[in-house]
Amino acid sequence: MSHGIYSALSGAMAQQRALDITANNVANANTVGFRADRVAFDEALATAGARTAQPASLRYVVADRITTDTSPGALQTTGNPYDLALDGDGFFTLATPQGERYTRAGSFTPGPDGVLRTSDGVELMAVGGPTARIRIPSGARDVAIGADGTVSADGATVGRVRIVSFADPATVGKEGESRFMSVAPPQAALATTAVIQGAVETSNVNPIAGLNELITTTRLFETFQRVIHTFADLDNRTARDLGSRSG
Repeated sequence: MSHGIYSALSGAMAQQRALDITANNVANANTVGFRADRVAFDEALATAGARTAQPASLRYVVADRITTDTSPGALQTTGNPYDLALDGDGFFTLATPQGERYTRAGSFTPGPDGVLRTSDGVELMAVGGPTARIRIPSGARDVAIGADGTVSADGATVGRVRIVSFADPATVGKEGESRFMSVAPPQAALATTAVIQGAVETSNVNPIAGLNELITTTRLFETFQRVIHTFADLDNRTARDLGSRSG
């Protein structure tokens, strides 16, 4: 069997991975707080950047690094006092059953106990310790949230939203539901991030660019498939020719 088929197969597998990632990005183009993933092809990038002739040896493409696009999404005004967006590099902090998690998706609502929660019931954390929460008093008519995250209900301060950031973005990984986790402790981000009330941050996926990327990746995958079939046909033809000569 020709060794070239393995190089083509590695290319097809890498493009399949890229296709899955791009499709997920496009599917979340309307998801609040979603940040797109990007795939890097290590071997392809190394070859393209080389200025000297490459050795006559097999080279394989590997979708080795999946990174998150940290560019912010556009802000969408909602007028809902419990919808919050962040201007800066910070994250909201959530108290999940798995521990602290972080998000840019700022759609919250008071639960039956008045505590601000996400749509699936996860509590928004406040400054003041691991059990600190933002609790909106029953019957409150005027809820104001300042740029520093301070929450007031009818003029009385009820807490401050805990906003954090990370010194090394590489320590932050996606977990689903527009949430992130980190292997490193966070730091306060009030100096670098402002809270905007009555708005949410939309996905940073450009749907048109995403669809174009989806088409391009699909065509590349199909090209690798054709190369694989070509190598397979050559191997079959060689086997038949050798068989007829030996007979």
